[in-house]
Amino acid sequence: MELLGGSMPKVKPLGTQTQKKAPLTRIEKAEIRANNILANEKKRKDAEKKKQYEQCLELKLLKGHSQELAEKMAKELIYNQT
Repeated sequence: MELLGGSMPKVKPLGTQTQKKAPLTRIEKAEIRANNILANEKKRKDAEKKKQYEQCLELKLLKGHSQELAEKMAKELIYNQT
């Protein structure tokens, strides 16, 4: 039976308990932080490469190259650099 449009809040049953994880050591924290830094750096580099590719592609199209040729040249210029 519902009381005046309200409902009871949901609560966890009394028998369930969550297990606490052991605290991380300084080395583990440093490794997690380093992995996050590397992942962010990779994302940043990928985004920069994509932006360079799009700008190069636009320039090639403005110079009058076909879409396929412009894409091929832009990929070669941007992604095959060492």
